[in-house]
Formats: sequence, structure tokens, C-alpha cells
Amino acid sequence: MATKTIDDTSKTTQKETCVGTSLKPLNSEYGKVAPGWGTTPLMGFTMALFVVFLSIILEIYNSSVLLDGIPVSWD
Repeated sequence: MATKTIDDTSKTTQKETCVGTSLKPLNSEYGKVAPGWGTTPLMGFTMALFVVFLSIILEIYNSSVLLDGIPVSWD
């Protein structure tokens, strides 16, 4: 065995706090998954919109898309 505990002084006991007690219900469904695809299509749609947003920002930065009345100077 690579590690070995010589005495019990290195073991720590868990301290229960009011923050931990109040957050415990949020972790009660750990490991459970929704049946089927769940919200995966919504996540995919959101990611696609984000890619479109980033490509628009990139085109504005490259001056591929010129907006009327908005000067773009990166100097």
C-alpha cells in the first residue's frame, strides 16, 4: 500500500454548518438523470445562436460587415 495511516490524529471529522444544512437539499438528486434527451435540444439551439453571435462579432471586427453610421477603428 502506498499510503498508510499511522494513528487516528490525521483523520478529520465532518463539521455540520448551517450553510451545509441549507444546501443539502440541492444535492439530494445527485446521480439521477431525466429520461430521454431532456433539455439537450434547447442547449443545442442556444449553442447555435451563440455561434451565430460570435460569427457576427468576428465579421464586424474583420470589417466584412460594415454598419452604416457606426465607425469601426481599432487603432
